[in-house]
Amino acid sequence: MSDPAYAIQVALVGRLVALATEAGPRVYDDVPSEEQRTSDTGEAWPYISLGNGQMVPVDEECFDRSSTYIDVNVWSRDIGFPQVKRIAGAIRAALHEKELAIAGHVLDRMRVETISYSRDPDGVTRRARIELLVETQPAI
Repeated sequence: MSDPAYAIQVALVGRLVALATEAGPRVYDDVPSEEQRTSDTGEAWPYISLGNGQMVPVDEECFDRSSTYIDVNVWSRDIGFPQVKRIAGAIRAALHEKELAIAGHVLDRMRVETISYSRDPDGVTRRARIELLVETQPAI
C-alpha cells in the first residue's frame, strides 16, 4: 500500500498558492508566527493552513487504492465571515470534482465533503474548515 498523503499535500499547496486568493502565498502546514508571516509576505492575514487528516487504505483483492481526508483551513481577522467564505468558495471551485496531478499517484476523485465556519475562542479570528476527500491509486 502506497501512502499518497505527502504527495497530495505538495499538490494541494501548489494549487492553493496558484489560486491567488486573498490569502496570497500564505499557505502553510506549519503556520509561522504572525510577525514572520508579515515579514515574509507583507501581511499576516488571511492565510490557509493544511490541518488534520487521515489515509484510509481501500483493500480490494487486486486493487491498491486510498481515501485520504485532509482539512484545509482558512483563517481571517476580518469582521464577520465574508472573507473566509469567499476564500473557501474559491477553494471549493478549484478542488471539488477537479483534476489534480499527484506525483506517483493517479487521482480517482477529489471532493469537498463539508465546509464549516466558526469563530475562534479569541473572539477575533474566523475560520472555514474544508474537509477534502482525495481518492487515489498508485501510478503504474
